[in-house]
Amino acid sequence: MLRLKVKYFDLFTNYPLAILNVENAKDLGINPNDRIKVTYNSHKEILIVETTHKLVPKGQIGMNIEALEIDSVKDGKFVRVEPVGKPISVEYIKKKLSGKELTPEECRCIIDDINDNCLSNIEMGAYVSAVYTHDFSMKELTAIVSEMVNTGKKFHWNHRLVSDKHSIGGVPGNRITPIIVSIVASAGLVIPKTSSRAITSPSGTADTMEVWCNVNFNRSEIKKIVEKTGSCFVWGGAVDMAPTDDKIINAEYPLSLDPEGQLIASVMAKKIAMGAKYLIIDIPFGLQTKVATLEDAETLAIKFKKIGKMFDIKTECTITVGDQPIGIGLGPVPEAIDILGVLEGNGQKDLKEKSIELAGALLKMTGKGDKKTAEHILDSKIALAKFKEIVKAQKGDPDKDLHSMLGKYIFSVKSKRSGKVSSIHNKELTQIARLAGAPVDIGSGIILKKKLDDPVAKGDILFEIYSEKEFKLKNAKMLLERFDPIVVQDHQNILVKKI
Repeated sequence: MLRLKVKYFDLFTNYPLAILNVENAKDLGINPNDRIKVTYNSHKEILIVETTHKLVPKGQIGMNIEALEIDSVKDGKFVRVEPVGKPISVEYIKKKLSGKELTPEECRCIIDDINDNCLSNIEMGAYVSAVYTHDFSMKELTAIVSEMVNTGKKFHWNHRLVSDKHSIGGVPGNRITPIIVSIVASAGLVIPKTSSRAITSPSGTADTMEVWCNVNFNRSEIKKIVEKTGSCFVWGGAVDMAPTDDKIINAEYPLSLDPEGQLIASVMAKKIAMGAKYLIIDIPFGLQTKVATLEDAETLAIKFKKIGKMFDIKTECTITVGDQPIGIGLGPVPEAIDILGVLEGNGQKDLKEKSIELAGALLKMTGKGDKKTAEHILDSKIALAKFKEIVKAQKGDPDKDLHSMLGKYIFSVKSKRSGKVSSIHNKELTQIARLAGAPVDIGSGIILKKKLDDPVAKGDILFEIYSEKEFKLKNAKMLLERFDPIVVQDHQNILVKKI
């Protein structure tokens, strides 16, 4: 055991980090990525180690902000340090990597260690890779979901018709959630909607709603908003629901992996924690989405319904085509413009139709109506009134001039030929929108002018790039030298001969 002086480092690592001088590491008999137990005021915590020759002098221990949360230990205090072995969950991850089924107890151990920050980034990557290579069995999935819920807090509502909606993502735009929520809340359903921020997309629902209002609320504030309006649009990361999910997502991101089993666990754990009893899930499929084929989408839907049944959530899935963006906006403000257009009655047809379809399905599940009910609520502007009510309850302004918030640096991408739009590359559009500044710069992104099968004349604008910063627009334009995100096929005379 060593007694070392704490030195604070402003580093974010997703886990509690200790930086030791190589001499102290040798004294303890440990290497990088090993673990130590740190004791301060009788409080003990496990930290993951990195070593250095010069950054931290001998006799000191570098600790990041996650580590400094240990019983309020401060810079300059002394702590006791001793080596500890790897958690047993690492062996269970290796077992999964070898293709063997985990017991429920082993699944729970892994989730608990993730929640307690006991695994390094390398070990987290191994966990994600294991699930990607050897998907969960239903027994494993049930145990994983249950423990993900248990590691966080749950909402309880004094209402029978608590509902929720989720899209598994992969399609740019597709900002149907605020429209669906406004419709079904108008019909009397309680739909406390938590949403994510963008990780790889031009905007998440939380990013887009933040154009109008605050989305960061604590649990008691969320309850007040929902009691007042029947719904909310809040960021799920602020309410400690299934907290291991965000840590797993952080491990998935560098590898660009989204294992099916973990996807299901992520969605269902959050819905269970939110207290939902009725759930509609949108599963887009296509070559550029998370689900490549209709068959894969149907298999995924069956798994979602099975897990829903195990946790007493009535679950329905709608399988939709994801071969192009839904709506025409990509980025927070462009997508906000799409949402308001539909609510006001003059928006994009595909966004409106998809919103009505899913809202109608949710109303039918709960006995509150059907697709025609949803359409009436939308067309009569009842949903618009509900949307504005929720935004105001979240300390926002629903009447902002959205077009004035678009980035001032604009570039129009024009067609080099006449014909029709034959294909749209969602991932390329997404990369361009993000390089232009979305979602960090809320006015940045893309507005489409043409979609699949639309006729195009040479010189027509295919899409416009908006950016709040000139250098970011320049960077986005550079991608166009390598990308052709909207493909226009020449008109062809397919009639060879008439006899």
